[in-house]
Amino acid sequence: MRNFNGSTQEAPPSASPPQTSKPAKPVVKSSTVKLPIGEGDSGAFVKDIQEELIKAGYRLPRYGADGQFGEETENAVMKFQKNFNLTVDGLVGPITLNKLQEVNQQRRSATDFPLPSGVLRIGSQGEGVKQVQRALKQINFDPGTIDGIYGTRTEDAVRRFQSLYAALADDGVYGPNTRKYIRMELDD
Repeated sequence: MRNFNGSTQEAPPSASPPQTSKPAKPVVKSSTVKLPIGEGDSGAFVKDIQEELIKAGYRLPRYGADGQFGEETENAVMKFQKNFNLTVDGLVGPITLNKLQEVNQQRRSATDFPLPSGVLRIGSQGEGVKQVQRALKQINFDPGTIDGIYGTRTEDAVRRFQSLYAALADDGVYGPNTRKYIRMELDD
């Protein structure tokens, strides 16, 4: 027998002799995870879930994808569950996990969502506002109805998006820097 540290030791007398009639099958490293995952869990799978939440637009500003399922991650999971009409329990079971993966697979690239140049803010109207609203909805920052009117819900969605990045002012105004970061998210 081989220990984890690499040394060998004799098998105890009660152990059955090794089978020699069949060659040993190669061992494939797999990651079997028992669902649901919840507060207190940790590891690579938790980190994957956190990265998927962030990609879907659910912020983890204090700790990010650190592999520790704490209160911040639980809150993000609960918001995700609420937004997609799932059972809101803060646990990542098969239904929540499948929905999270589905949401992230449906994301499309920036070429599918042209973004206007210039500056848009409360009171702006037109096709450019609709483009921003569609892009925000695509990256899971729901601006409400896509109506071409830059109202308080659109401003709030822009502000929530801006709060993800230190390089952006959280002012709710769509401008060249915000455009650049929305494009980056669409391409991600």
